Amino acid sequence: MTSRFTLTASGIAMATLGSTATAELISFTVHNDLYIGEASWQLIDDGGTIIAELFISSGYIFIPTSQSSTYPVSFGLWGSSASVDGYATTFQMELAAGTYTVDMQDSWGDGWVWNSASGLDAFNVVGNIIGGSDTYAFTTGFAAAGTFTVVPAPGALALLGLAGLGRRRNRA
Repeated sequence: MTSRFTLTASGIAMATLGSTATAELISFTVHNDLYIGEASWQLIDDGGTIIAELFISSGYIFIPTSQSSTYPVSFGLWGSSASVDGYATTFQMELAAGTYTVDMQDSWGDGWVWNSASGLDAFNVVGNIIGGSDTYAFTTGFAAAGTFTVVPAPGALALLGLAGLGRRRNRA
């Protein structure tokens, strides 16, 4: 009876820890140049689903995310006090472990470069990803892309491992 209870408790612990370990809070900052009408971008999960994007339609700028009701999106001008260099978008999302693709487009074909906006920091990702942070440049052309991989927090992985050891030990 004790063995059966331990296996059940271990299974519940693994399921609970697994659900919290798979979602990580990731922060994004996007720097578009001043000609935002030329720009668009998409954040795509490893299943091919667009989970966040920027697009312009009928003179309005849209930045929907799959979690927009949970995490607010900030949008506004950025640059030095002497001149405005472009538009900045910041938002956060809880993402499951996996690989994500950032696709950026510019219909004019000059990347996201204007005035002192170099396009070197076009799309920034910070959080529990491989390397801790990543920055994607968009300095020329019609499109640029990059990928990043979200990983569970190391502490959560260690706890999952301990739960697995406890379960294995009781089976033996």
